[in-house]
Amino acid sequence: MPKPAAPLVTIRPPKKAGLLRKAARVGATVVAARVAAATGKKGIFGLVAGAGVKRIIMRYPAGALFVTGAYMAGKLFEAKREVDRKKAIKLLPDKSGDPVPPGPIPIESARKAKG
Repeated sequence: MPKPAAPLVTIRPPKKAGLLRKAARVGATVVAARVAAATGKKGIFGLVAGAGVKRIIMRYPAGALFVTGAYMAGKLFEAKREVDRKKAIKLLPDKSGDPVPPGPIPIESARKAKG
């Protein structure tokens, strides 16, 4: 029986993952872990959320930009809210000279007293 000239199916070795793909996998794992932790649930829900995020990041480049951008925007928003909260309760020293009990005065009450 004669041998066929060419094989019917060409078998190629698996393509090696490049440096960019490896970096994307590490980044996806980090973001997925943060999303899973941010869900506030330690069980199955957090695991599914993290796995879903990782799948979106690895599968779709636009999804990676969207998910990572949304995550970063959320972190910046939370940081700004924390700064605003700290500013609102920041205390001013009392330099009016009035005999009041010693101690700092909240900014809001100082502004009301001034104007």
